[in-house]
Amino acid sequence: MREMLAHLFTPRGSNNYKAKALQLSSLSSFLLLIIVGQLLITVVGRAVPGVLGIASSISAADLVNLTNAKRAELGLPTLSVNQALANAASLKASDMMAKNYWSHTSPDGTTPWYFFGASGYSYLYAGENLARDFMDSGSVVSAWMNSPTHKANIVSPRYHDIGIAVVSGNFMGQETTLVVQMFGTPASAQVAQVAVAEVAAEETATPIASVGAEPTEEIATPEQVTVALIDQPRVAGLYDRFPFLNSFQLTRAMSLSLTLLLLALIVIDAVVITRKKITRLSGKSLAHFIFLGILLLILLFVKQGLIL
Repeated sequence: MREMLAHLFTPRGSNNYKAKALQLSSLSSFLLLIIVGQLLITVVGRAVPGVLGIASSISAADLVNLTNAKRAELGLPTLSVNQALANAASLKASDMMAKNYWSHTSPDGTTPWYFFGASGYSYLYAGENLARDFMDSGSVVSAWMNSPTHKANIVSPRYHDIGIAVVSGNFMGQETTLVVQMFGTPASAQVAQVAVAEVAAEETATPIASVGAEPTEEIATPEQVTVALIDQPRVAGLYDRFPFLNSFQLTRAMSLSLTLLLLALIVIDAVVITRKKITRLSGKSLAHFIFLGILLLILLFVKQGLIL
């Protein structure tokens, strides 16, 4: 066993003074291992729900606090939690789970605005944010803030209310968490604006009643703010059950392990060759660094969560 490990990982006569693990045939095997491993993660996640998935600690309360903190940084008023909006977010999340779709509009053409009406929220302005596969509330809000369209919903001065639903379950073959965040300004806000305008008109010598009346008809038509729809968590709560393995962490752990192994082998190879003053005509170091680059790209681009 000791001789076999030395043959695999250290330069010696039996491997022509090049660790077997650093030879091109072995690098090809490593790459194949990554591909097969990722396929297995996907297949097992779909075939045996509950074994692989994304376990999260997302809470609606944290998401509301983080959202209001971002608004406060810009000097904007905080949003009030509205139960009707929370119900609308819950209805949307349940609909996505039941029909297995990842979109603002369902396969049968149902738009987000349907859920506002179904929960009894009559709106003047409305918006939706969605997220999935995140592990904590901070990561969700950070992803939204890094997207211009999603950020626009969070920091819009037109919104007064917020409702969030965090729903866990099997979605598209994998245990995960869906987040639905809804924003709104009730239609009653327009009535209040008109009332204020009428009072001001009566108390001033300048006849501005017509100024208040004109925009009233314009504002009366609810405006749907669709530029920043994002999937967000549900106010309902946390996971009732957790997957046995976290697929995101498993993928990163596999890539990180191979990266560290390759780096260690390259260092060992360089040390041994230098100490023994061995001259090699072709080290094929370029192949090693290309493979290392592929592993690093995997680590950089395999990120948790999706937003929409």
